[in-house]
Amino acid sequence: MNEQIFLGIILLHFLADFGLQTHEQSQRKSEDSRYLFFHVVVYSMIMGLGAFVYSGDLELSLLFFFLTFGFHFATDFITSRIGKPFWEKKDFHNGFVVVGFDQVLHYIQLIYTFKLLFL
Repeated sequence: MNEQIFLGIILLHFLADFGLQTHEQSQRKSEDSRYLFFHVVVYSMIMGLGAFVYSGDLELSLLFFFLTFGFHFATDFITSRIGKPFWEKKDFHNGFVVVGFDQVLHYIQLIYTFKLLFL
């Protein structure tokens, strides 16, 4: 994987996971899966669009979208629920440990899924 692809994945991930996630989604996704669903749809659309711009292959980009959706939903479903008690107790250290682990899982999924499908 070349440096431009790696940086593109990181930047798109940041935009989709943080920049385009609403405050309400970030607060309520740990208790209401509808908010998680809408966050993950937008996230996966951005990542799928990036894959399509890179490859021009609609079928593989749709597969990337669906795989990313499944992995991201499962990851956030679990990590948002693990992290919620820490944030409620204002235990910022452990709250950020959970967020950091969540991000590592997302990067691993994106890099390996992208490599599997496009490289």
